[in-house]
Amino acid sequence: MVFESDEAQHHHTGFIISPSASVLIIVDMQNYFINPLYRDHAGGLAAISPLLRVIARCRKEGIQIAWLGWGINEAALASMAPAIQRGFSKALGWHVGLGAQLPGTQGRCLFKRSWNAELYEPLRVAALPGDLFFDKTRMSRLWATSEPLHEYLRTVGKQTLLFASVNTDQCVYGTVADAYSYGWDCVVLSDCTGTMTGRGAQELTEYQVSTNMGFVTTSKAFCDAEVVDYLEQC
Repeated sequence: MVFESDEAQHHHTGFIISPSASVLIIVDMQNYFINPLYRDHAGGLAAISPLLRVIARCRKEGIQIAWLGWGINEAALASMAPAIQRGFSKALGWHVGLGAQLPGTQGRCLFKRSWNAELYEPLRVAALPGDLFFDKTRMSRLWATSEPLHEYLRTVGKQTLLFASVNTDQCVYGTVADAYSYGWDCVVLSDCTGTMTGRGAQELTEYQVSTNMGFVTTSKAFCDAEVVDYLEQC
């Protein structure tokens, strides 16, 4: 697939990927992060429509789709570093931290198989049995070579990782940074990501990736990308 790009905006004129060696990694599109029941995540909600178009193009081109999301258990909670817990200990109404019991049938905060840790409905119905699903207990799922996602990518020979979802400057960027350090080619789909941080966090993350860690593109550029058959043989 051949991508065109605006060099002034994304600091490159374009790039080429092999669909068979690529994976779309969708991060934290869970009820807890983007369902309006919990917060007003305008950026996350705005990312859904373009992301669904990208998912459709990935399925057409045979690009593997992997869903990453928080999914902790008692053992993970007990051994979790204070720096990780601290990010979830801010005063947000009834929210008092990872593992806290949320109201009604919402389950414990980001515990495996709880409602709040499930994919937000528009994404849940877009997921298919052939997709891959990985739980994580910190911002990145590529922080160690023993991580299941890390082992999968190495075993099957994937080289290009396409990143989408929330939050751009936190879990998306954290995973991109680890992927870059381990030698994968990273592509962030800018309008398929979002953050609540403000303070220019979205723009700064895109700049950091596009100038130092990989490539930034848009859902339109992805969906408009031309397929050239011989690339799959390179």
